[in-house]
Amino acid sequence: MLLKTKRTFTILLATVLAVTVVGCSSTNNANNDSAGTNAKDPAWVEAKTTPFGAFPETVNYTVGQTATNFTLLDGSPYEGDNATNNVWTRYFKDKLNIQNSPKFEANDGTDYSQKVSMAIVSGEIPDLMVVPDYATLQQLYENDLIADLTDAYKNTASDRIKEIYDSYGGRVLENATFDGKLMAIPTTEISRGPGILWLRKDWMDKLGLEDPKSMQDIEHILTQFVEKDPGGNGAGKTVGLVVDNENVAGVSGGQYSLNNIFSLYGAYPKQWIDNGSGQAVYGSVQPEMKPALRKIADMYKKGLIDRQLAVRTGDDRKALLTSGKSGAFLDNWWGSWTVADSLKLNPDAKWVPYVAPQSEDGSVTMFTGNPSSSYLVVRKGFEHPELATKMISLQFDYQRYQEKDEKALKQFADYSSLTVGGYPITINVDYYDAFYRNVDIMKEALATGDPSKLVSNNDISAYNSYKKFLDDEKSGAKPDSNAWAGYESSITTANMVKESNIKEVSPVFFGSTRSMPLKWPTLSKMELEMYLKIITGDQTPDAFDQFVVSWNKTGGEVITKEVNEAITSK
Repeated sequence: MLLKTKRTFTILLATVLAVTVVGCSSTNNANNDSAGTNAKDPAWVEAKTTPFGAFPETVNYTVGQTATNFTLLDGSPYEGDNATNNVWTRYFKDKLNIQNSPKFEANDGTDYSQKVSMAIVSGEIPDLMVVPDYATLQQLYENDLIADLTDAYKNTASDRIKEIYDSYGGRVLENATFDGKLMAIPTTEISRGPGILWLRKDWMDKLGLEDPKSMQDIEHILTQFVEKDPGGNGAGKTVGLVVDNENVAGVSGGQYSLNNIFSLYGAYPKQWIDNGSGQAVYGSVQPEMKPALRKIADMYKKGLIDRQLAVRTGDDRKALLTSGKSGAFLDNWWGSWTVADSLKLNPDAKWVPYVAPQSEDGSVTMFTGNPSSSYLVVRKGFEHPELATKMISLQFDYQRYQEKDEKALKQFADYSSLTVGGYPITINVDYYDAFYRNVDIMKEALATGDPSKLVSNNDISAYNSYKKFLDDEKSGAKPDSNAWAGYESSITTANMVKESNIKEVSPVFFGSTRSMPLKWPTLSKMELEMYLKIITGDQTPDAFDQFVVSWNKTGGEVITKEVNEAITSK
């Protein structure tokens, strides 16, 4: 539904932008709070050219803001906080001397996308705004509505922020660069890592099964689970591998997805990949798909995959795992959270992660996700475009890594415990390998009881949680299921991924083309039907060949041409 909304939004935006350019430029030019500031004043020069220098006078800015449920603060010391006066806005005011004024507020997702569209159509673009996709960013650039942030990034992005963006090998900033100019500060989407196979280790131990590496190992374990019923469900009632019926594969970080099995055959469903000759091709229609589908269909036929996958809901899938009806699923490094409730229902349940199935050389191949899904832009004509990079530097460098004021840190921790945000701008900036980057330092801290070498304030909070989990486990106390899930994902699984042989395939296109809004829904439906029919045996794997022909005729060939044109023009 969200995808459809974004496409509708893009079409509307393209239609009306041409007639709103003048309105956008003229309506907001009066909102230059610091107009007339002395460009040679050392205090202003420092503020405009350094990451953390405060402005000598308060700089007010309008912003498109994601709504926060501040009623969650009722009864706390922060009761009465709001969108312009909360822990985060006070922090920005104290450190940078800036003050937000929401031009609009909206709930995250579809509601926010619609408010962005309305702001642009009405000619009332805020000074700062996060746009929800690349297509919107491109339209804003082409219609000359946003500021060039090249110098702002060079001068006021902190060294750590630059290091973070560099960890993506240039992919993130490149997405926001047009004609050599950086036109937005992109969100970073950290690596989701390879697919992780989660298995009931207590079942494996009961049956004397060894840890899996190959696809053959996995099939053997699944066969033993289903046939020998180590969970005591009754003959024929133990379910095989749990699989998503809407995202069988092709989503980076996809829960219950079979990406690892497809990648064994060099297949990358739903991804635009380089065919080796510099041309983008759609992974779902490549010949490598067919043998992968044949293998998965064979597993289904043998009962090694959930026989009812086609009709399961998300709640059904989770319940199969937490209730002990199934002991296997593919997820990612955070998969422990999926089955955390298992410990509440059965304290003896032991879920263990594996980087598997592996190729003959011991590697697992994964495709990388979209490195940036949203973009922070600045209205053209706003006097302080550097505000964007200064705010990013303060929030994702100074506050996260350098802030030592315990009172300030407690306030942020309190907000977090109450699940309240309050950020004037809602994006995230973090290292590509964030989930395992500091795992060795954390392991050392837990082993020695000395957290002094931990890198970030977030690490210190996590350390306290993990240490309590380990202390409870050592003393024989019943561990909290959430504490277990956090430790298992961020320590056990992160360390395992860090030490594994992971190969990456980077897709070459994540955007939209002119034909996609009209044709892609039909093509996506055809693709999903193909997966389900072949896997469940309604059609043989040979039906894949006809699917490819139909996909091309129904618009796939046209879209493939458009994707390559878009890549070339970029």
